[in-house]
Amino acid sequence: MAHAFFLGVELADTEPDEPLTATLTILEKEKEQSDVEASYRLDHARKYTDVASAGDLADRIQSLVADQPYIGRTSIVVNRGRPAGQALVDALEERGLDAVAATLTKGSGAVPGGRDEVGVQLGTSDAVRTLAELYRDRRLGIDDHATEAASDLVRGVQRAAEMLDEADGNQDTPEASGSVLDVFNEAEPAVTSAALAAWVGAERSFDPTQHLKQDPQTGRSSNGAPGV
Repeated sequence: MAHAFFLGVELADTEPDEPLTATLTILEKEKEQSDVEASYRLDHARKYTDVASAGDLADRIQSLVADQPYIGRTSIVVNRGRPAGQALVDALEERGLDAVAATLTKGSGAVPGGRDEVGVQLGTSDAVRTLAELYRDRRLGIDDHATEAASDLVRGVQRAAEMLDEADGNQDTPEASGSVLDVFNEAEPAVTSAALAAWVGAERSFDPTQHLKQDPQTGRSSNGAPGV
C-alpha cells in the first residue's frame, strides 16, 4: 500500500506586530491498486494562535515533518495569499523545505506559478469543492480527532458536502448552482487548510519531490470528476 502525506497551512489575517494564527492539517493519501481511486485520512489538525513569526512557524513545521511517518513523504502547501504567507514560504525554503505556494482567490480555476517556483493561483471554491467531494464520496476519513481544528473541519466539510448536493441539484440552472458554491470562498481556516492539502494531493503522485502537473485542475469533467 502506498502512502503520502499532504500538509496544508492556512494563516489568519493579522497585523504585522501581532502573533500569527495558523492552522495546520495533514491528510494521508492511500492507494492500494493502480485502478482504485485514492482515499484520504485526516492524520493531524492543529490551530496555533501564539506563533511569534514566520520563522517560528517554519521551525514547528520542520520539526513536525522530520518525525515518522512524515519524513521524506510529506508535501507542504501554504496559502501565500495571506499577509505572512510569502514570508513562511521563504522561511521554509531557508530550512530546505520546498512548499507549494498557493494563492487562494475568490475566482475559480487554477493557474500555474512561475517557471522558477512550485506555485499555483487557485480558486478557493475549487479547492473546497475537491475536499467536499472526497467527503461525499466516502474517500475522506476525518473521525477520531479531538482537537479544535479537527472539530471545526468536521463541521465545515459536512456543511460543504450538503451545499455541494444542493448545487448539484441545480444543474438545469447553472447560475443557481454557482451562487450556492460561492459561499465556499468564505470557508473557515480549518476547511481551507485541509482543502489545500486535498487539492495538492489530487494533483500529485506519491513522490513528494514531484512538481504540480503542467495543467492543474481547472474545472469539472462531464461525469463530475476533477477536470485537468
